[in-house]
Amino acid sequence: MNREIRSYLPTFNSIWQSHKWPHMSEASRAVFRILIVTIFFVGGTWVVYFTGGTGYAYPYIILLPVLLSTVWFGLPGAILGAVVGGLLIGPLMPLDVATDTYQSTDNWLARIAFFVLIGIFAAGLFQSLRLANQRHLHALEVDYKTGLGTQAALNRDLKSLLRRRTQDNAPSSAILLVRMQDLWEILQAMGADIAEQVVKDLAKQMTQNIKIPHQIYRFSKSELAILFSVESQEEVARQEEVGVVFDIAKRVGEEETVVEGIPFRVQIVAGSYLIRDTDQNPEIVINRARTGLSVAIENSVPYRRYDPMFDQKTAERVQLIARVRDGLAKQQFQLFYQPKICMRTGRHVGSEALLRWFDQDNKMVMPGLFMPKVESTSLINPVTRFVIARACENIKSHDLRSVSINFAIENLMDSALIEDLGRIVASYGVCPESLEIEITEGALIRDPEQAKTAVRSLRDQKFKVSLDDFGTGYSSFQYLTHLPLSGLKIDRAFVENLEVSADARTIMGSMISMAKALKLEVTVEGIETEQQAKIVTDLGADLVQGFHYSRPLSLVEYQEWAAINHRHRA
Repeated sequence: MNREIRSYLPTFNSIWQSHKWPHMSEASRAVFRILIVTIFFVGGTWVVYFTGGTGYAYPYIILLPVLLSTVWFGLPGAILGAVVGGLLIGPLMPLDVATDTYQSTDNWLARIAFFVLIGIFAAGLFQSLRLANQRHLHALEVDYKTGLGTQAALNRDLKSLLRRRTQDNAPSSAILLVRMQDLWEILQAMGADIAEQVVKDLAKQMTQNIKIPHQIYRFSKSELAILFSVESQEEVARQEEVGVVFDIAKRVGEEETVVEGIPFRVQIVAGSYLIRDTDQNPEIVINRARTGLSVAIENSVPYRRYDPMFDQKTAERVQLIARVRDGLAKQQFQLFYQPKICMRTGRHVGSEALLRWFDQDNKMVMPGLFMPKVESTSLINPVTRFVIARACENIKSHDLRSVSINFAIENLMDSALIEDLGRIVASYGVCPESLEIEITEGALIRDPEQAKTAVRSLRDQKFKVSLDDFGTGYSSFQYLTHLPLSGLKIDRAFVENLEVSADARTIMGSMISMAKALKLEVTVEGIETEQQAKIVTDLGADLVQGFHYSRPLSLVEYQEWAAINHRHRA
């Protein structure tokens, strides 16, 4: 799919080539243009004659078709148009129609020469504008670091492709949107130049391995788009062809790419869309491929092709978000509390606040159904502020012990929230030490520097900050030595096999020992049996939580549980 650079100059040419005009061959288009120019010449000549001749104010109206010829046919059109126009109002055109007085030869020859000069100047001007626009267009449509087409080029080529499909019954095509998941890590570790070279080399290798007609674009900093032909006629076979292109892209990512002597491998995630005969809008085509990519990422799988059901789920997601907003307004959300136990004393020392939603029928909406969706929208801000406010109210009015709340990625990136947190908590009469902030590794990966700044700000305000779900990300260890954390929480995934696996116990012990060496308080979540509790205690865990001690409880239930626990330990 060769890219043709076209000017954005709003000329008659660009208007003519608009998809709103009927499709015509180049020859037919040229004939039509000549006809239009001829009509303008005839009309101009008629106006000059019937307004009294060349001695009056209208002879230079003939410059309109001259300029039109220049726009459509360039310098040859300018010269020919100038000569024709000059002759039309030349020897046979009276100077004064009323007196039947004709021009001198010098007069109309001078006019022709003047028209030619204007035509040449206009041709040069239009050509300069075209070249300037082509340079600007090239900058917009070509990524200068990799030489790949940009998103603007993809939109242009898709528009052309969709137009040809409706007119020429062209072969089927598909688009594959590829995300390089760990490109950010390469950027952070090795710098922008190395990351750009990795992208360039990956695109080059994909081009060499994809044997069907295709074009690769730099869709975004971490995404490539592949537009390619699909030869099969059957739906299943066409989808298999799309899958083959993904397999090639995935294999290229898994192979070592050596840049400046350093080998890199890139994790590839992709979504695809098989372009239909009814498709007319490039943005819809791209959005459907992106929908497939989003579903793949959301489900932690490497590839998804677009399915119309995804749009239905998206609509349901939008409706759910609207319900969440309405639920906040109607006070349908509550905080439940899961107790934390100190393993050294066996006493209850605090809790984790967990958001629960009871709809208008007082039925609980499971957090897994709405929280992931809320965290991916701007609604996470008011939801988190609600959690902070309600936790502070309960701490103050019910004398609760230390409460930990969860911050989503967007919360940690929200500098206004981070800077205001101390003031917000103080407004409820609660000291910062009573509130612990749990963050996830995702925030650290997304923007390590901003995350580090946010954590330092929270610690400066005297809040405890712990790393939640520790061990589930491949880069967790590197952050512990750089962030001013107060603790970490080991994920329940490392608890499940403690009773039956020596390896699981070794891993747990290593994580606890490493955290202790960094003077971090260790919480282990997901404790469900007495034996699991004993194992993590022997390995040195500070705090635990889990169903062995209590499920998440409403505020009233939690207070009752705490009172019973206190009496038993007294």
